[in-house]
Amino acid sequence: MQIGCFTVFLSVFVPIGLGLLGFGIWSARLSTQAAAWPTTPGTITQLSVQENSDCDGNTYEVRVQYKYTVDGAAYQGSRLAFGYAASSGREAHDEIHRKLRGAKTIAVRYKPSEPSVSCLSFGLHRSIQMILVFAVTWLVIVFGFTLFAWILTCSDSVMLDNLSVQ
Repeated sequence: MQIGCFTVFLSVFVPIGLGLLGFGIWSARLSTQAAAWPTTPGTITQLSVQENSDCDGNTYEVRVQYKYTVDGAAYQGSRLAFGYAASSGREAHDEIHRKLRGAKTIAVRYKPSEPSVSCLSFGLHRSIQMILVFAVTWLVIVFGFTLFAWILTCSDSVMLDNLSVQ
């Protein structure tokens, strides 16, 4: 029965942690690669700060759509940065919105081998940092609880074996 509980626990929580870690690493890799991608001028077609409310509070996210041209072909994009996600700190999103709102043109970074893949910013920003820290913390806690539970299931013969009686 106890082995079954461990298996269920691990089969649910480890894949979640590994999935989050994988997404964070993928986002970090693409976001840092984008620093070396070529840029082309673009124009913002839509821009807003979206507010999402739920029982845990409010989160905010800059929503942007833009158009750009590479080698005579027209493209549209909506990615601010790889790994960018909504968060509760409205001021940071408002600052991004203000900077973009005042732009006549923007530098669109596009993947040279696939120009339809684009973003406006790059680097290991806070959204990526948070997902990586959360994923590592999640996995450490899961493995810690697993180790703790495993120790509880092992027999404790050390004390018994080391008792000297006459």
